[in-house]
Amino acid sequence: MRSTSDHAATLRKRGTLYAPAVVLAGRQIKGRGRGANTWWSGPGVLTATFVLPIDPAIEAYQIPLVAGLAVRHAAAKLCDDAGVLLKWPNDLLYGERKLAGLLCERLGGVDLVGIGLNVCPDSAGIPRNLKHRLVSISQIAGRTVNMTTAVCALASSMRDMLRSRTETPYQEILKEYDRYHALIGRRVTVLLSADEAPVSGRCEGLDHLGRLLLRDRGKLHKLIAGQVQNFW
Repeated sequence: MRSTSDHAATLRKRGTLYAPAVVLAGRQIKGRGRGANTWWSGPGVLTATFVLPIDPAIEAYQIPLVAGLAVRHAAAKLCDDAGVLLKWPNDLLYGERKLAGLLCERLGGVDLVGIGLNVCPDSAGIPRNLKHRLVSISQIAGRTVNMTTAVCALASSMRDMLRSRTETPYQEILKEYDRYHALIGRRVTVLLSADEAPVSGRCEGLDHLGRLLLRDRGKLHKLIAGQVQNFW
């Protein structure tokens, strides 16, 4: 399969996929990240797209951060380790290594939440250039974690988080996000687009809209979207 989100979008256009639903793949060859990035997947990597009916109480721009927090909670529960952190806008980290990535889109009358989560990949199958950059649930937990268990944990956490969004002010959810935010207090460089110069500054977390706050020499940058190039 090219990607679970592409497949879900195609099925929606055909009128054969209804929400809520989840599209799963044992392997995808064109998994998408932000911009031109791709997401590697192989055996032991959970690739899924949750197809969710649009909730009028949740704006499209809120979905990535709300969903990211849901995936973070599920991952922390699966490996029984609170050290799983969020990297704005769409990654999960553990000890500076990437554990998961998300890609959210609102189209065809639904919200698509694409997730790639390293559950229990065989280290021998991971590309050499990625081995030092990735970590898995099973590595953190020190035991093999079942893929079905991981899917169920994600679905349950996603349901609970989206339900709580309708009852909890968005600003409170953002405060919870910042409690697990890996970038706060660090120097961060963000690429906004190919036509713009990168923006750098000390991260102060998120504002009330979910924008990343970077302060540099007294100037406060408020970034609604972008790609984190590096942080230290």
